[in-house]
Amino acid sequence: MTAATPARPVATSASAAQAYIPAFDGLRGLLALGVVLSHFTLMTVNPFDDPTRPLAVWEHLCWYLGAPAVDAFFVLSGWVVAGSYLRHRSVWTFYLARLRRLYPLALLGALLGLLVARPLMSLIPAPATGHGLLAYLRLPLSGPDVWGSLSMGLLGEYRAARISPPLWSLAVEVYASLLTPLLVLGARRWGWAALWVSLPVCLALSSVFTAFVYLPLFLLGTLLVLAPLPGMTPRTRQAARGMALFGGALLFSRHLTGVNHDLMRWGAAVGAALLLLGLRGLDPAWLRSRAAQWLGQRSYALYATHFPVLMVGFAFLSPVLGPAWSAAAMVPAALLVADLAQRGADWLSGA
Repeated sequence: MTAATPARPVATSASAAQAYIPAFDGLRGLLALGVVLSHFTLMTVNPFDDPTRPLAVWEHLCWYLGAPAVDAFFVLSGWVVAGSYLRHRSVWTFYLARLRRLYPLALLGALLGLLVARPLMSLIPAPATGHGLLAYLRLPLSGPDVWGSLSMGLLGEYRAARISPPLWSLAVEVYASLLTPLLVLGARRWGWAALWVSLPVCLALSSVFTAFVYLPLFLLGTLLVLAPLPGMTPRTRQAARGMALFGGALLFSRHLTGVNHDLMRWGAAVGAALLLLGLRGLDPAWLRSRAAQWLGQRSYALYATHFPVLMVGFAFLSPVLGPAWSAAAMVPAALLVADLAQRGADWLSGA
């Protein structure tokens, strides 16, 4: 196919929101794997806690994969969940479907954090966990912490870093799901003006509740399909490829800037949006491959469960392989646990 070949036509807003895009499943799997890779280094390194400690090249490359991967997840969730909402007859059936989708695996992740990750800390020397995410697992738990973790932040404060650090974003997904009807209403009624209004409002509200700073990313994903602007659909594969490459570079710009401030996520979200639009036009075969699809179908389970599994390697293999690589050696086990967890969640939901 030549560069001048037209990209695949894109449906209008409502039908586009509900359309299934297999390449996005493959992308979701790669993003989840990026988060796993970032946690090799986060076991013992956090540049913002210990800025004097220089990062090796591989640590720098891995460390800065996590945040942009989560940013892309949020924008993609805004896109996909808006379609899910439009397919349901009522807001209550939508909420029930989201609960079945999110809660079983999030609960499993919290239980693994409480019953595996925290107990394993007794086997790890304190000096080895001074500047990474593991340091938070040594902090005491309160009753609200436990209830917050078991309810994904709905019945108590969810200080996820004390249980299983990656789970903070799953709680954000819950809050965004609860607000999806408002996001869809805003996108349909006010279009892109809703995004500009949301930025100062969410910034102000984030001083009270941090999760608000991430809501514009979900709204952006919703707007991409419910209120598309002229030029958002590339006319040729060459244009789609350029859009995807530029969006990917903007999304992963932290590798050059070394900045990880929450407001950086708003700029990264623009990159995620361009990447999604470009990939929708390209529909690359490698994202529709069996391996990518397998990983994508287990991406949520992998995200929810991988950290305690990596900790098993850290606790028992670190004297032989070193801190980071002992966690890396557990990636096959993390994939196996994710597969079993996804099968269990599918069984519970009757899928």
